[in-house]
Amino acid sequence: MSKIRVLLVDDEEDYVRTMAERMEMRDLSSRVALSGAEALEMVEDEAPDVMVLDLRMPGIDGMQVLERVKEEHPQVQVIILTGHGSDKEEKEARALGAFEYLQKPADTGQLIDVITAAWKRGLKVAADFLKESKGGFDRTMQATAWAEAGEPDLAVDAMRKAPPVEGEHADAHSIKVLLVDDEEDYVRTMAERMEMRDLGSDVALTGEEALAMLEEELPDVMVIDVRMPGMSGIEVLARVKEAHPQVEVIILTGFGSEKDEEEARRLGAFDYLRKPVDIVDLMSTIRRAGRSRIR
Repeated sequence: MSKIRVLLVDDEEDYVRTMAERMEMRDLSSRVALSGAEALEMVEDEAPDVMVLDLRMPGIDGMQVLERVKEEHPQVQVIILTGHGSDKEEKEARALGAFEYLQKPADTGQLIDVITAAWKRGLKVAADFLKESKGGFDRTMQATAWAEAGEPDLAVDAMRKAPPVEGEHADAHSIKVLLVDDEEDYVRTMAERMEMRDLGSDVALTGEEALAMLEEELPDVMVIDVRMPGMSGIEVLARVKEAHPQVEVIILTGFGSEKDEEEARRLGAFDYLRKPVDIVDLMSTIRRAGRSRIR
């Protein structure tokens, strides 16, 4: 079985090389980068399956590396491993697409379990991405077969050889998004990340504010939290679908339940997602909803 390829990025050389040795002992293939700039060069030379990334480094910090990697190599799964993190940084990292956010010191066994889960997630992301591309379905089937045979190198290679998705960014500017969430730092960070990916968005911090904004201009897609003071996301969804059924609504919540999901889908939600959400998944869902709305 081919080894999962891991890139360890940390400026603490003794720590990261010890970690690499432990990875090799557990049958994972690992490389080491001692700076963000070095990591980005190594990714361009050969993208890993999984990156384990420190945040605080001189020069290009971990957050900048995460953003660049997820923008240019969305199939690469990134695990943040830091000794100096904060709740705000964790929210930003997850909004940028980090698979997981861990604190040092990390148990080696636990870290390897997370790396393995991240690798599987990377294959799924790439497979979903390919299914939207012309000729991508055959590549997806080939890649899935290699993955099930325990050959991650060949699986990822099959994915990378697929033709690009037609119109991946072509419809971005035509989709208007309204983000509705009372966690201001989180929702504004998400809006910034969308802008950086050429997808414009407005922000509302309450359900009442969102409904008032709809009277001024209808978005194509709304992304709505469930738990908010005053009017809940489910109430907003019901009001929107009654008054403006053409607007697609994605529920994004950290406190949902099966009952909430059933009710949201009954009311006409396009999809029901849970926080923390992979930014690649969210962007893909918004674009699918936008294309459905535009048609």
